[in-house]
Formats: sequence, structure tokens, C-alpha cells
Amino acid sequence: MTSKKSEFGDSLLEGLQEALAWKRGEIALETINIDPMPPERIKEIRKRYARSTKDFERRFGIPAATMNNWEQGRRKPDPAGRLLLKVIEESPDAVEKALRAA
Repeated sequence: MTSKKSEFGDSLLEGLQEALAWKRGEIALETINIDPMPPERIKEIRKRYARSTKDFERRFGIPAATMNNWEQGRRKPDPAGRLLLKVIEESPDAVEKALRAA
């Protein structure tokens, strides 16, 4: 058990040292660009499956106010929101099924 704790501690320390080196500007870390899902695409997804944001809320559980904010560009969906929209886009029945089961 001690070796696992030691390995974890070593990994944790290594990660913290890397974070500090990045903060000091000594190293560059790999970045990943995530599809920002522009408001137009969000609106397109919503319109494909519902006439209004209220209908979309009833069907998929995302509050109408949230959809309005995303569609108008006042707010951007977080990674979980983008993922949910992507799953709705690819497999709306799966989301409805999961929502009914919840």
C-alpha cells in the first residue's frame, strides 16, 4: 500500500511543479480548442427538434431561459451544456429516454 501512496504523491508533486513552471512562464502546456458552439448553431439545434424554447425545455429539460441566453449570445454553454446539445443533435431519442428514466 505504501508504494501506491508514494506513486500518487510523486505524481501529484510532479503535476504541481509543472503547474508552477507554467505559471512562471517557463513551459507551455498543451491546449485543446473546444468547439465554442456559436449561438446560431444552438438555435439551429433547437429549431430542428422544437418550435420554441419552452417546447425544447419540455422535451429535453434545458430551461427555456438558458436556451434564450445561449441563442442570443448573452451566455455560452459550459462544456457539459455543449455536450448535451451535441448528444441532442446526434441522438435526441436517447436524451428523451434518459430524461424519462430520471
